[in-house]
Amino acid sequence: MSPVDFWTVVLAGALALCAPIVIAGLGEIFLERTGGFNVGIEGMMLVGAVFGVLGSHLGGVWVGVLAGIVAGLVLGLLVGAASALAKADIIIVGIAIGLLGSGLSVFLYQVLNPAGHTNQTVQTQPPLHLPLLESIPIVGPGLAGAGVFFYLSVLLVVVSWLVLDHTRFGLRLRAVGDDEGVARTRGISPVAFRIVAAVIAGGFAGLAGATVPLAEIGTFSPGMTGGTGFIALAVVIIGRRTPIGLIAGALLFSFFNSLALLAQTQSLGLPVELFQALPYLATLFVLCVVSRRVYRRTRARRSVARPLRSTSSEPVSPEPEGVR
Repeated sequence: MSPVDFWTVVLAGALALCAPIVIAGLGEIFLERTGGFNVGIEGMMLVGAVFGVLGSHLGGVWVGVLAGIVAGLVLGLLVGAASALAKADIIIVGIAIGLLGSGLSVFLYQVLNPAGHTNQTVQTQPPLHLPLLESIPIVGPGLAGAGVFFYLSVLLVVVSWLVLDHTRFGLRLRAVGDDEGVARTRGISPVAFRIVAAVIAGGFAGLAGATVPLAEIGTFSPGMTGGTGFIALAVVIIGRRTPIGLIAGALLFSFFNSLALLAQTQSLGLPVELFQALPYLATLFVLCVVSRRVYRRTRARRSVARPLRSTSSEPVSPEPEGVR
């Protein structure tokens, strides 16, 4: 394989692998704008995956996509009700939802595929032909064969960016996350917006899970998301909780993941296990860099604010009697 063909295959794989990460990360951005944090994305994705396969078996791929979204919406509603209404710790709620989703997906898998039966294979995403893009060197074949779900994720990035930064709803989500008390004085219900954000996050996670089996595999297997939900959490932080930064971080992780998959079939001169660890090492490295920058900015702001506070707290000296 020539170097050009090698990198063409790697980039094509990266584009095909990034859609679930982007979609799940978009939902997390909505939730984090209100001050939440969903560690149960992985479980939601697994439930979305099994319901996606079930829906596709009953009515085709788009019915499967809809079934995955509905399953995610229900779990998102549980997260919102438990954290916003019952005031439970959202981290604990997320862990519970993650465990529930993982166990529920295995149970439904065993119901759909009893012991001794072969896995059901269902219809996957429809083929997408883009001959104009295929002529672009290196990147073109990947863009032409990325699939419907990749372009759906790009469309969702644009829509989410418009909603979050250019609508009243998005500004109110940010107001709830910035200062709950100020939001209340402006007539905004923090509880309602946090529940809505959790439901949106659940719907995105369910959709992301449904795209995993419906992209190419066409069947469900336990744990098939492979930690994509946790990677989405990390990528959201890398992308500074913005949709545009999210897709850049997802492409970075998917690039190394595609390289690791290709290393299993090509002799690249290094152990395959090293290439398999590259996506996670790259994500950890970028997280450390981003965290370091945030720490420096916070420290600089505190160093500037400290003299101002000390100056404003100095007692005013009384005027001499002669001046009076």
